[in-house]
Amino acid sequence: MNATKFLAAAALIVAAGGAFANETPVANAAVTAAASTATTSITATSLNAPSIIITNTRDRAAVQAEAVAAVRNYKTTLATQLELANK
Repeated sequence: MNATKFLAAAALIVAAGGAFANETPVANAAVTAAASTATTSITATSLNAPSIIITNTRDRAAVQAEAVAAVRNYKTTLATQLELANK
C-alpha cells in the first residue's frame, strides 16, 4: 500500500513538473519589435575607473622571509579561540 502511494505521488509530481515546463512566456509584440530595430552597439569614450599603479619595492627574499615567519607563528582558529577563552 505504501509503495503504491509513493508511486502515485511521484507520478503526480512528474506530471505537475511537465505542466510547468510547457508554459512559455508571451512577449509583448511592441517590445519585441523595438528591440529588434534598436542599435545594440555601445562605445565607451572614457571609463570612470581609477588607475592603480603597483610599485613593488620588496625583493623575492623579503617576501619569502615574511612567508616563513607567518608559517612559524601560525595558530589554528581553535587554538586562538581557546587562548581568548582562557584570558
